[in-house]
Amino acid sequence: MMSPVENWIAEKTGLRDNLSPQTLKTWQRETLKAAAQYAWGNSRFYREKLDSIADMTELPFTFPADIARDPFAFLAVPQHEVARVTTLRTSGTTGTKKRILFTAGDLERTQAFFAVGMSTMLRRGEQAMILISDDTENSLGSLLISAIVRLGASARILGKIPNASEAIHASKDADCLIGMPAELFYMSRTEPNLRPKSVLLTADYVPQCVIESIRATWRCRVFSHYGLTEAGFGFAVDCDYHTGYHTRDADFIIEIIDPETCQPVHPGEQGEIVITSLHNEAMPLIRYRTGDISRMIHTSCGCGGILPRLGRIEGRCENTVSIGDSETLSIHRLDELLFAHRAVRGFDAFLTPEGEQHTLHLIVDASRCLDPASLAANLPPELIIEIAYGNADPFAHRGKRRIHLCAARV
Repeated sequence: MMSPVENWIAEKTGLRDNLSPQTLKTWQRETLKAAAQYAWGNSRFYREKLDSIADMTELPFTFPADIARDPFAFLAVPQHEVARVTTLRTSGTTGTKKRILFTAGDLERTQAFFAVGMSTMLRRGEQAMILISDDTENSLGSLLISAIVRLGASARILGKIPNASEAIHASKDADCLIGMPAELFYMSRTEPNLRPKSVLLTADYVPQCVIESIRATWRCRVFSHYGLTEAGFGFAVDCDYHTGYHTRDADFIIEIIDPETCQPVHPGEQGEIVITSLHNEAMPLIRYRTGDISRMIHTSCGCGGILPRLGRIEGRCENTVSIGDSETLSIHRLDELLFAHRAVRGFDAFLTPEGEQHTLHLIVDASRCLDPASLAANLPPELIIEIAYGNADPFAHRGKRRIHLCAARV
């Protein structure tokens, strides 16, 4: 069955009878003119930054630091129309905090997209367990519940989760589990007899080995979602064919650029995701650099979808550490390497710079010891690797995964 996202895009854009990559691009180009005019006329940031409404590649970039510096410079509505303010850190390990603003209309568009995406994995009468967020008004979790109710299904938010055991116990009767990849992976390795019908991995990078392991262990359908708070939480979700994310093209324009030259990459090449909002009311964003690395897939999807799709997220520009002259290290690389071991259910990583060399200290939660030589063979040779074994329950210190940088030893 074709991804419901494409049918939703056709309805939202008025292209139901002639949707194609070309007609969508034309529609987006025309809609961009109004979106840029709205930003220029209502947002102090863009009024100062935009001299004129030009071709897409001539419009200036917007950076996370711009929002962190003065979020209310972006505000395009009176403050009393702001329905939610979400505070988060900018990308990177030392990122400053930034605030993202939403109107009720912005949140409604997110709910609508959530309902479309969740319809692939939930049926009427089924129940979802949300293992992220909380139930405060207009939170990610509450938006998800409202979207799921539209499908005739139900959901509840577990809220504060101190450990994996509590999450497992609360999830025993759920048809669909929604949570962070490392946390659901840890649950599957801890309780392999859990039997959800479907799983949605979201809110962080999704390693391919995690998808395959959960699918094989729990014998369920596994879906991935890519979202960012700046896009209203919801942005792209895969379908039953799992060959790329179907994106929210009725609300956003996506570009892939070379992060060094800032020029568009060739079709299918890897680069940084840049987004432009077409309907954001509270905080319009023009050519916003996400820091996430991916590529566009231009072939048709097995589900019958014909629009370009976003490839898997392959890392973050700012969460990569240079090792030696040419090698790099990221938590994404470590996740793909360690989570592929059947004995491992979790780990934490700490990196200490020591001149030209770095020490990678791993605390591994595993049923048996790993072979250090085998691990080292797949990492930069300049790394000194130290492995200790202990509890690495991700629910004990929740958040996006990263390598923890430590001060150099004296």
